[in-house]
Amino acid sequence: MKNPLLLTIFLLASLIGSAQAPQVLFYGYIEEGVFEEASPRKKSNKEPESKKLSNAKIFVYAGDSVLSMIDARSTGFYAVLLDAGHTYRVVFEREGYFCKCFELDCRNLEYDTDEGALKCLADVSLFQAVDNADLLSLCKVPYARSQYDAASKSMLWDMEYTQKAREKFYELAEPFYLAQKK
Repeated sequence: MKNPLLLTIFLLASLIGSAQAPQVLFYGYIEEGVFEEASPRKKSNKEPESKKLSNAKIFVYAGDSVLSMIDARSTGFYAVLLDAGHTYRVVFEREGYFCKCFELDCRNLEYDTDEGALKCLADVSLFQAVDNADLLSLCKVPYARSQYDAASKSMLWDMEYTQKAREKFYELAEPFYLAQKK
């Protein structure tokens, strides 16, 4: 009689322990950034083809603590699961390239977990590093910010913030990248 009781307790504990909490699946491809002479606000009809980057590392932080380090696949694909209840910084690094940091606010994440994790797609462009302290300091500042929006039940990007970060990068980087093209 003890065995069926122990088995039942073990199964119940397993079910309770595996109850899924809301999560965000942050995923996409890491690509080599292509610097265009045009302003970052201007879109051309013919977008330059960027190559996928292998050997990239992804660091997930909550506060100052590193929660995990993930290697992107050889195809440049990455995927990170983020639990509800925290604000995360996800930092993308590859040797010879400037790193890029994203901030995802998952503190108020709520949704029906029967469908799995909430999906948040973001392709990441890493630009080849040049010798410039101001550009290097931008690596520590989030390039993009996202937070859960209960009304749309999705992660929403702060596009105004991202546009300002992009413009600052282009302003600082333009002399270096255009000089390389000549």
